Amino acid sequence: MSNEYLKSGRQAVRLLYYLIIGLAITKSITTLFIDRISNAFTLPTWDEAWLFIIFFSFVSRFFLGAYRVLSYDVDMELRRPKIIMDLFGFTFQAIAFYVFSLNFYDRALTNWMIIILCAVDSVWLLLLASFYNIWVTAFRQWIIHNILMIAFVFANMYLFKSTIALLVVSLVAFAIDILFNSEFYFGLSKNKVLKIFVAGPYGDNQPPEIISANVERAKRIGKSLALKGHIPLIPHTMLHGWEIDKRFKVEDFKRIDFAWLEECDALFYIAPSAGANIEREIATRKGLQIFTSLKSVPNVKAEKKPEL
Repeated sequence: MSNEYLKSGRQAVRLLYYLIIGLAITKSITTLFIDRISNAFTLPTWDEAWLFIIFFSFVSRFFLGAYRVLSYDVDMELRRPKIIMDLFGFTFQAIAFYVFSLNFYDRALTNWMIIILCAVDSVWLLLLASFYNIWVTAFRQWIIHNILMIAFVFANMYLFKSTIALLVVSLVAFAIDILFNSEFYFGLSKNKVLKIFVAGPYGDNQPPEIISANVERAKRIGKSLALKGHIPLIPHTMLHGWEIDKRFKVEDFKRIDFAWLEECDALFYIAPSAGANIEREIATRKGLQIFTSLKSVPNVKAEKKPEL
């Protein structure tokens, strides 16, 4: 399976998810304002309005996470089975929201849909985290959020039996999720010093002048990152020349690179290459920030230095 097929598969999952979610939102809005018997325009009751807001808050939260995950291209062998997992996971989630949209005004159904969505989402997150070691902060927060939401919904079903209580908890949960995961959802920088791994072509089998040019480009990027106040890690310079030592194989370079990548907060992606694509993919599934231009890297020094 080529990289183009992988990218096409990811795009198909993305479009299918967006389509079904769009239909779910459209259907819920139609149901809210169109009488289900006469098909005439009508204003919703307060209870229906609260239940719609609950439904929409859940759609929005799950959509933001899906958009973030599905916004990356796929460029490595490891991701092939994950595309299949994403296809089933996101398709189930989207269809569940569409079913939810058909009867969101039913409080009993709302309770059970929230329980099912949160339970399935938690299982899915745990599977992804276990198979691909994606123990990012957002995953942990989502799992805790889901467990607490399930516990509250059960309590509300048998004790409070209140739509307003469910509304308040849903909105608070949504606000907390956005607050704690704003960097994950929107790529917002917290303006802190980052350990940035520089990923780009090296040219193991290329002429020496090509390798030297790639090393120099990585060094220039690293200097610019350092002048912005960050801590760059440039494997090109650290391992430069090792490729002519027959005692080392490609697997040795990968082992060293990936071990250092685990210690970094972000990755600067210079250009495509077999190794750089794998490094970007690892950084993506670890939830690290991905930079592709120096302008997008925040300056954390009080005095701005000129870029080289």
